[in-house]
Amino acid sequence: MAKKKKKFEEIKPDMTPMIDVTFLLLIFFIVTLKFKVLEGRLDAALPKDRGTSTSEAPEVDKLDILLMVADPGELVQDKDNKRLKVYEGRRIRVEIGAQKWYYDPFNIEDTSNPIPALTKFLKTFDKVETPVSIDARKGIVYGDVVVILDVVVREKFEKVSFAGTFEQD
Repeated sequence: MAKKKKKFEEIKPDMTPMIDVTFLLLIFFIVTLKFKVLEGRLDAALPKDRGTSTSEAPEVDKLDILLMVADPGELVQDKDNKRLKVYEGRRIRVEIGAQKWYYDPFNIEDTSNPIPALTKFLKTFDKVETPVSIDARKGIVYGDVVVILDVVVREKFEKVSFAGTFEQD
């Protein structure tokens, strides 16, 4: 007798129940997950045995140098370089608090040059702790700011910043 070869049937399992169970488990874990709420809670390592303090922080002097155009002057052709135009009669106002100086940036040899007076005024401040802010208003050009920045850097101030102002006319 000859043995008959058995035909193997290919079994295809139904995947639908397995997918359903997987999604149910996924939904279960998402719903039961607890997120840590950090809103409104700041951890601080403050001493627990002291109340509120009434002491005040010492005020730090801050120098706000304000640059404004006092007189715009007239835009004319440069005598040396015919391709450039320069301002003649332009006057810049430099303010630090109540102190005010005026100068012509293109006439540094002018007797009313405020650079020595500004230098003398800046010598009275602490160079390490005093922050200096240079605020250039409308009409001030790069060269005007550099003149004042040179004085501040020459006096060795360490905290120098530039304030950007937005003026509406």
